[in-house]
Amino acid sequence: MRVIPLINLMVVAAAPAAHAEDDWQLLRNVAAAGRQQALNGTYLHQMNGTLETFHIVREGQGDATREKRTSLDGPSREIIRKGNELACFAPDKKALNAAKISAMRLFPALLPEDMSEINQSYSLKHVGSDRVAQRDCSLLELRPKDRQRYTLRMCVEPLTSLPLKMVTLSPKGEAVEQFTFTDIDLTGPKDKRAYRPKFSQKFLLRPGGASQPQVSAQVDNDVSGLPNGFHLLRSVQRSLPGQAGKSVRHMVYSDGLVMLSLFVETQPEGARLERSSNLHGAINMATGPQGSYQLTAVGDMPEPAMMGLLKGLKVSLKP
Repeated sequence: MRVIPLINLMVVAAAPAAHAEDDWQLLRNVAAAGRQQALNGTYLHQMNGTLETFHIVREGQGDATREKRTSLDGPSREIIRKGNELACFAPDKKALNAAKISAMRLFPALLPEDMSEINQSYSLKHVGSDRVAQRDCSLLELRPKDRQRYTLRMCVEPLTSLPLKMVTLSPKGEAVEQFTFTDIDLTGPKDKRAYRPKFSQKFLLRPGGASQPQVSAQVDNDVSGLPNGFHLLRSVQRSLPGQAGKSVRHMVYSDGLVMLSLFVETQPEGARLERSSNLHGAINMATGPQGSYQLTAVGDMPEPAMMGLLKGLKVSLKP
């Protein structure tokens, strides 16, 4: 007599778990479409009280992907991708520097390829529907499980899973940065000329053979106090520009969504620099002392959280 109720209970318990897994699979599809979906469209990038407009075309898959985004206002610049290769083009050095900054946030490819650990630090929820670029889309929110990270709200085109709009929200729910298509065709130009640069000045951001960073088997540093979910991707020793005798330890961490760079250098005697600033959109920087070290963190985390993070870190470099 108790078998049927028990089976019913198991079915009811399994349904939410299956639904949650479907949601995470949808997010993986959104990430893939953001990198690979063929398209021809125009989008707006709003941040820090400014507005930029870009035209983007994309065609092909994997190593055969061709993509070009061109600024429609501000300094003339282009960002071109061929497979894994990513390069900036511009008519002069000033515009080329502007292109490098624009390349820090490449909508609609804002989600990482590897989504395996993202659910440790974030929850995923459906929050309604909207209409973007004359297309219906479903609203998803990737919410952090603490107040040290941003919420990412996406409006997803149902047939292709392409994000038509992505908004970064502060812990208070305020829009920090926003990307949104104003018009879009979900096919890309086949003519190769549509993907060629028009400008001669070039800066290679990422070579075609670039691989994903790997965790070193021998990690020669000890850092504790990071928010839950962050893990080390790589750790290298670098010489500071123009200071060959002085080096800095550069460590890169990720929680599956946020990329966080931590720079550790020996603190000059008597120096106790402490400051934070916005670098670009949702990307912030904080610098502060800790013992005999000067720490600098750069990442897409709220500015107050960045300074709080530095104060909570414990660093002990091994010789």
